[in-house]
Amino acid sequence: MNLREKQMQMTKELIKEAALGLFCTQGIERTDMTQIAGQAGVSRRTLYLHYKDKEDLAAELYVDNLEQMFGQLLFDFDFAQPVQSLEKILDQYLELREHQESLIYYDALFGVYYSTLSKNPAELPDFKKAMEVWYSRYISLESASVAPEHQKKWLDLLQKSTHLYFMYLQKAVILTRQRGGSVTGEDRATDRQFKDFIMSGVRAT
Repeated sequence: MNLREKQMQMTKELIKEAALGLFCTQGIERTDMTQIAGQAGVSRRTLYLHYKDKEDLAAELYVDNLEQMFGQLLFDFDFAQPVQSLEKILDQYLELREHQESLIYYDALFGVYYSTLSKNPAELPDFKKAMEVWYSRYISLESASVAPEHQKKWLDLLQKSTHLYFMYLQKAVILTRQRGGSVTGEDRATDRQFKDFIMSGVRAT
């Protein structure tokens, strides 16, 4: 990557960071490209060099966030230590809630926004491409040294447990936002309790 490409990538990241903040603060539908350009410290011309419109930017953010939440975390799973590695993944989701809750919140925001356009996020070309990559990674988790029934059991538990915890955390983030945005000690305790509840079910299987 040459200097120009690095500068363009840095500008793009500034734009996405600014857009995510604005989208989560005031909603996607109430944010326009002029506001995003101002928040990112770039000209409207520069902004439109990277994104054709707000929908294009919002969609790219959505897929990027999914990569951080699912495309990376799930693949820390280890068949040799299934319980420990699954708990580690749930702990990483908890870290997202603590330090990057906007990623979780934005997933819900984008779903609502896209439904108002009568569109399905699953139909996005970039989403489909990402799913193909994630699926290939998911399949690569399979280990020749592990019995097929063992693999099936743990891949199923991995998928169900992470989905359940993400849905819980998404609801928790929305409720926190609705009451002002401050995460309390009680919130943190409840988040951990729900994770422990999931893990108790995993250990019982």
